[in-house]
Amino acid sequence: MLSPSLNRLTHSHVWGGIAVAFLLSAPTVQAQDPAPDLQDLVGARGSSGEEMLKQRGYIYVKGEKSGSDSYTYWRKGHKGQCITVRTAEGRYQSLVNAPDVDCQVSSASDGVPAPGFSEHGSRFATVCGATVEGKLYRYKCTVEGAAPGGSGKTVIHYPDQNITLQWQDARRGKVIFEGMKPQSVRFNTAEGSTQFVYEGKTYFYISDPHAAELEVKHFQN
Repeated sequence: MLSPSLNRLTHSHVWGGIAVAFLLSAPTVQAQDPAPDLQDLVGARGSSGEEMLKQRGYIYVKGEKSGSDSYTYWRKGHKGQCITVRTAEGRYQSLVNAPDVDCQVSSASDGVPAPGFSEHGSRFATVCGATVEGKLYRYKCTVEGAAPGGSGKTVIHYPDQNITLQWQDARRGKVIFEGMKPQSVRFNTAEGSTQFVYEGKTYFYISDPHAAELEVKHFQN
């Protein structure tokens, strides 16, 4: 039987060895430098933060997902600073400066659709619907194209028709129902949802990809 002193020494060596092993096996975490001009966006919803990034001259590059978090990469102008934005639960958690290589896109990129998508490169499942004579109708839909207020157009694939939104800015533009002429409308985007009124009916779709993911997951007819 070990003496008390020897027993304490043995435990000390065992726990010391475990601590050393843990430190040696733990992944190296590189310190991240917060983007100084963007810290006021921490906590912003994905769609709102995206619009503010574009207003400040940032251009979306690509996005990827890790667990429950999403990471998007943006560049200031075409040759400026690269940044990484981490989004969780639909809100920006951090905005940090990133090395230039993080803003390079390979032809074989397998990034997932994310806020800031280009007109032709993004598509995600969402929930859309309309309010008709005070009754709300909701459907599982698919949306692709420009983010609200972005350059280009957005196509919402309802179960029985496609609706195309042509953006003039975040609040103005035109809507085109299949087989019909473009009509000028006003858009309203808030809390991750975009809506517009057409012929007395209020149409909407969840335009924030992160909020859309949650809505689709918990969708009930």
